[in-house]
Order: sequence, then structure tokens, then C-alpha cells
Amino acid sequence: MSEFLQRAEREIQERNLFSRGQKILVAVSGGADSMVLLHTLNSLAQKFRWKISVAHFNHQLRGRASDADEKLVLKTAAALKLPVVVERADVKSFAKKSKLSVEMAARKLRHEFFARVARGQKTSVVALAHHADDQVELFFLRLLRGAGGEGLAGMKWRSPSPADKKIMLVRPLLDLTKTELFGFARENKIQFRDDKTNFSVDFLRNRIRHELLPLLQKNYQPGLLKTVLRLMKIVGAEAEFVGETACQWRGKNCRSRGDEAQIKSGKRKAESGN
Repeated sequence: MSEFLQRAEREIQERNLFSRGQKILVAVSGGADSMVLLHTLNSLAQKFRWKISVAHFNHQLRGRASDADEKLVLKTAAALKLPVVVERADVKSFAKKSKLSVEMAARKLRHEFFARVARGQKTSVVALAHHADDQVELFFLRLLRGAGGEGLAGMKWRSPSPADKKIMLVRPLLDLTKTELFGFARENKIQFRDDKTNFSVDFLRNRIRHELLPLLQKNYQPGLLKTVLRLMKIVGAEAEFVGETACQWRGKNCRSRGDEAQIKSGKRKAESGN
């Protein structure tokens, strides 16, 4: 077993991301990250008796390129003998109708699709391919928007789906870097598609990826990735501690009235003569 697979397996076991014999729906776009995730989980499936299935959402934002992504996912799922569900949606029309940005509309429709498929397959987990580089990009994106400690802590290994709180989004590759993912893809001859919109600097996240991070790594901190990831863990632990402490204090010192909380008052001394 490769070092990459060993690390992925270790994180999955230590963090109890999946249980033995569990059904796992893998979200696959056709890009390098999700194709590596699919092959990683499929490589470990026999050992843990997982039942893997694939979900692909075609946003129809890139014309023939989007269709080529879909074809690759279908081809790969067939080669691995895995069930696959594909859905297409006119994201631009939905965005206009709903008065959302294209990015937010795509996210909403995509998560609704994953949740719907998960419910249909009677599974409570959807595996996503977010990795360490995504965490660092998200840190700077939220930093520039003035996020607090919880936001700067980044994505969690497990979090509820925004479309259905009963469905958990699981990120097994969160501590692995983009370089490591590409290395695994190259060594195992994994086919994937490049999304050219990821290289467009019209989007803030892409400018962070292609301009800000390389500048910081070159001129200020060559080990930026590890440094920021360490900082995110510290900030996350502190935010969690503050949150837990606040909840404990509220439980002891507040009474709830509907959606409001009132601080309990002690016995008041009589004003006169005191």
C-alpha cells in the first residue's frame, strides 16, 4: 500500500470518519481531487466492506467541457463497477431566477442533489474531496472578509449538509496537499479533467490561489501551507473552547424564554437604608 493510502486510511480510522460496512456516496466532479478521492476510497473499500457509489452533478456552465467531465465520471464508475447517479441543471437560469450568484446557485443545487441521492440510497454520508490547499485558500478568503475564530478554523472533517442536516459531509483528504494528490494520480495513472475556470483570476479565490499564496511563499514564508494549517488548528481549538465555556456559563446563569435568553438575577437588597 502506498504512503498516500496509508495516511488516508490512518486519518479515516483515527477520526472515525466512516464505519465498517457503511454506504458511502462519493461526490465526483471529474477533476483531479475528486477522482483521487474516489480511487482512494475504492482501494480501501474491500478492507472495510464499504459500499461505494458515485454522484456527479453537471452544472452545464462550460458547454462541451462539462459534458466531457460527465463522460469521464461515467466511464470511471463503469470501469470500477460502481453505481453512479448523474444530474444536469441549468445553473445560470436558476441563479437569475433565484437572484443568487452563479457560484452560490451552483453550490445550492449541487448539495440538494447530493442530499437527495444520499436519502434515496439510504446513506447518511457524502464524501467530498477538499484537501489541505483548499483549507489554506479558505483561511485567506475568510480573513479578507473579516471572519471570526470559528470561520478561520476552516472546514471540519465532518459537517452537516446545508441541504439536509441529517446528511454528513465527510472530508477524508483534508490533511493531504494538492501536490500529494497529483502525485497519487500520476503514480496510479488516474484520469481526470481540468476545469479552466479554476485558472481565471476573475474570482477572488482563484486570485488568492494563483497570486497571493505564491507571493507569500516566495517572499515571506516558504512553509506557508504548514504554518497556516497549524494556525487554523490553534484558532479552531480556541474557538471551540470559548464556545463550550460560553454554553456552560449560559446554562448556569441564564433562563430561556422562547428564542431569547435572560440573565438570572440574584436577590436584590432593599434600596432604602442600604
